[in-house]
Amino acid sequence: MTNFDELNNQNETSSDVAEETVETVTEEPVTEEAAPKAKRLPKLNLRTNRKFRLGATATAITVVVAAVIVLVNVVFGILADRFPWTLDLTADQTYSLSEESRSVAEKLSADVKVTVLADETYFSDPNFGSEEYDTIFRQFYLFTKEYSSLSGGKLTTDYVDLEKNPTLSSSYQEKYSATTGDILFICGDQYRKISLNDLMDEEVDYSTYTSSVTSLVEQKLATNISSVCGGKTVTVTFLTGHGENEDSIAALKSLYELNGYYTQTLDFTSAGTISDTTGAIAIVGPVKDYSMDEIKRLRDWLKNDGNMNRNLFVFANYEGTCPNLYDFLSADYGITVTGNIIMETDANNYPMDIYGSYPYYPMTTVTSSDLTLPVANQKVIMPLTLQLLTAKTDDTENEILTNHPVVTFPESSRLTSMQDLKDAASNDDVTKLEAETYPIIGMAYARDFNLVNNEGVENHIVVCGSDMMPLYASNSTYENEGLLIEPLRTLCSLGDTVVISGKGLNNETFSMSSLTATALGLGVFTLGIPLVLIVMCLVVFFKRRHL
Repeated sequence: MTNFDELNNQNETSSDVAEETVETVTEEPVTEEAAPKAKRLPKLNLRTNRKFRLGATATAITVVVAAVIVLVNVVFGILADRFPWTLDLTADQTYSLSEESRSVAEKLSADVKVTVLADETYFSDPNFGSEEYDTIFRQFYLFTKEYSSLSGGKLTTDYVDLEKNPTLSSSYQEKYSATTGDILFICGDQYRKISLNDLMDEEVDYSTYTSSVTSLVEQKLATNISSVCGGKTVTVTFLTGHGENEDSIAALKSLYELNGYYTQTLDFTSAGTISDTTGAIAIVGPVKDYSMDEIKRLRDWLKNDGNMNRNLFVFANYEGTCPNLYDFLSADYGITVTGNIIMETDANNYPMDIYGSYPYYPMTTVTSSDLTLPVANQKVIMPLTLQLLTAKTDDTENEILTNHPVVTFPESSRLTSMQDLKDAASNDDVTKLEAETYPIIGMAYARDFNLVNNEGVENHIVVCGSDMMPLYASNSTYENEGLLIEPLRTLCSLGDTVVISGKGLNNETFSMSSLTATALGLGVFTLGIPLVLIVMCLVVFFKRRHL
């Protein structure tokens, strides 16, 4: 037999053995007792299996993170209504309350309800086709939410669309004389009403056919909220009938109303009495003199049957001829209005941003006094100012009547007459006279003190040599606004009234439209960040499950 045959026989023998072995295994399974001698597959222990353990951990982490993301979104959604948060990227913080407004909100001691008689979407998602208008309405919407947050919920805002709820029109009309477009500020029995147009101030330059829009939202909120909470109203009465400066009256009325005061005009040539609600009288730039009967009525109002506590503001007109009025101020209160116009010889004191005859529009600083502390040493512009003289000292406690300077001009200033100013062909030809004493006074006040039933009562008479000074109240370069409102606020206090400047909306600042803001909030914070986190979790999950 060949080797090949032997090998073949061996293979057949091995095959037979293998078949027998297979049959044995198949027919006689291994018993528990025989298990140690047999080859078995290991049991799967889920607690000790590394791959399963890592995969389960990754799955658990993914589920927990997803749950946390959903929970965070829900919580932030709730908190956003209670504590609104906005991202203001504008250069002048167009959508942020000033510190003064925040102070008003934080000091609210009573519940205030702001009712807007308009569709809420006009404010939450404005689309008027004008970026300035959209900004103003959006400001109102965001500012009221911030007021609610800062006040701890004491301020609430409701939007009532009378077109969708016509049955409510008669009740608002009857109780508040309010209709569509009005905004009500209600606190108990006190309420104030403004219109949507009051939220802005628009000036048109017809020479260039351009307009500038100023937002008054912040002032309107602060002053009306403070007014209804204070429960006190003060009226400033503007006397007319003597050729007053109507532009300056309009500027002052706007400023006073923005700061929570009521205003009214009274033709003093025909009216017999002054309302008892008047806390202050303003005489702004008269060119015609007061009659002796008018002077008597004015004097009687100030005396108030000896009870005093009255206030008078006089703005002299450089073109006016009012000897009776000025004699009354000099004789009764020690302040003399001269015919000398103050001019400046130092170009450093010229307001270079104001077009005009710079020497007669001098820039100077406010002196420190109890009526001007917040604006002391600040720059103001005083166009065509008449020199004032004071007869009573302000450095003695024994004087019943004292005079106090408010605005003064340095030794670089000079005096000239109105006639010289008219006759001169140029500024160089004007006669420039040095004052007898410096500094030259351009604004002053008199404090008249008296005792009534052992209690002190006072009158204050504030005299300004420039009736054009109020025209620059809106110029943020100077503190004319503060100088005009601080004495009134000190003398006729409304409590927490604040001075807040308007925000011009024509500046080149980065602002977001409602659509952009929505896209940023929804796309980035609501969807974007959570999706990124979910993807990261999935990547970790799939990588770790293969470890």
